[in-house]
Amino acid sequence: MRHLSVPSAQTQLWLDICRTQNWSSNEAGVTRLADGRNAIPINELAPKESDKIWENNPHLEIEIQAKGPTHWLDHIDEELAETYREEWPRAYEIQGDVLIVKIEETVWDYGELIADAMLTQLPNIRLVCADLGVKGEFRVRELHPLASRDGNVETRTRIRENGYLLWVDPSKVYFSGRLSNERSETLATAKNLRANLGHPLVVCDPYAGVGPSMGALLNEPGLLQGYFVGDLNPDAVELLTLNIDYLASRRKGEQGMPAAAFKPAEIHCRNALDWADDSENHNQTDLLLVNLPHHSIEHIEALLPLLKRNQTSVLRGWAIIERLESDENEEAIRRAISSANGTIEKFSFKEIKGFSTTKSFMCFEAWLNLSA
Repeated sequence: MRHLSVPSAQTQLWLDICRTQNWSSNEAGVTRLADGRNAIPINELAPKESDKIWENNPHLEIEIQAKGPTHWLDHIDEELAETYREEWPRAYEIQGDVLIVKIEETVWDYGELIADAMLTQLPNIRLVCADLGVKGEFRVRELHPLASRDGNVETRTRIRENGYLLWVDPSKVYFSGRLSNERSETLATAKNLRANLGHPLVVCDPYAGVGPSMGALLNEPGLLQGYFVGDLNPDAVELLTLNIDYLASRRKGEQGMPAAAFKPAEIHCRNALDWADDSENHNQTDLLLVNLPHHSIEHIEALLPLLKRNQTSVLRGWAIIERLESDENEEAIRRAISSANGTIEKFSFKEIKGFSTTKSFMCFEAWLNLSA
């Protein structure tokens, strides 16, 4: 196919000219050339190369590769695809190189066919699993392996979020990539608190899961002095330990100086409601994260003794609430702080997203000062 070769900086100019004159071809896209130029596909209506309109920009003949399939369904027999058009999966989730998909009963017998088609369409996927719903005390998903690219059906995998790597395992631990922005907001809050206090922070995250919030905080030079983190799920704690060890080993100090060892540096597999039973845990934390959405607000009172007293500290958490009960839940948070002899300096309680027709997923953040 004939292409117009132009300097890369002029690509948009020539695209506009060709489109205005109806000389563009929609059979191919712009091709990057090795000499700092781009090749724009043009059709048979475009003038010859010798025409002055081209301002001595040469024409090239480039063989165009036929466009490949754009959807995994394109790899399934057309008649079969049409037969079950309404039943095929419409969405899936990817964690690292593991794809998780819910399959309707009506097409369950085609599960391996679906998985093979997905592996064909998505070259970065290693394993396709069917999601059979949540199970057990920790409400993790039961996954059924459907097809593996290399025969490995291990669901432990690694994801990249906001520039750092985390080990996850969707068959053993809950993890949501959708909260990535919330982790970025937590980092912003922590940086503001560090500037306010004038020293590195001690963070407490007793519902840490595999540690996505810690990933954001540990990645920031000079932000943390130490941490108390953990989870009740032992599988989560195993991955949390791996992730923190990895992140801590790669961190740098401020201005390129060697990073100081964390102190404290504690990881616990323990019910968060028991942490404050040990008096040595009292008055230790600058930033407290509470991420157990169905129970966060009712747990606040038991966790507040962990915060330092007679200074500004921050309580930041997430909750799923009835949309019509927002005022009552906000008042419950304020009441818990007041009961702990706390004064609120700043407070926010905002919806992050809808959870259902009647419920909202909320983030609360209180800057407070607990008196002794």
